[in-house]
Amino acid sequence: MTSSVSSSVTSSVAGAVAALRESVCRLHAELVRYGLVAWTAGNVSGRVPGADLFVIKPSGVSYDDLSPESIVVCDLDGALVDGELAPSSDTAAHAYVYRHLPQVGGVVHTHSTYASAWAARGEAIPCVLTAMADEFGGPIPVGPFALIGNDDIGRGIVATLDGHRSPA
Repeated sequence: MTSSVSSSVTSSVAGAVAALRESVCRLHAELVRYGLVAWTAGNVSGRVPGADLFVIKPSGVSYDDLSPESIVVCDLDGALVDGELAPSSDTAAHAYVYRHLPQVGGVVHTHSTYASAWAARGEAIPCVLTAMADEFGGPIPVGPFALIGNDDIGRGIVATLDGHRSPA
């Protein structure tokens, strides 16, 4: 772990990291605003363009206490590269997605009421609106149940999206 991203990566990547920390921090506030999370559950991460790095919410930090400086930087193996706090308990899952789906620029993990209900049913969300077809290309698949703390959720995401039109 370093005290400054710029000491471990180029200055252009350090600028991208700083901008991404700000963006990801703001996106967490949107999760709360729209009732997509409770307490410290759920998170947003973002891939750093031009580097094998991503930023993610630290573990157990209240959304009210988040700041761009508290957002941590990890490599694509999930190891902490920059930050003073422990990365999210979902870090291994996010890292797995970034390693196996290079086109993915960000991961959003919520506990929204409706998505959780569909997931509990184990059924794909049917494509019933033109807007859904435009955004997702058809039904939204539901991945398998997996425990947090390792890359099992990431494996489920990658397997579920493999060959599917939906990015969600």
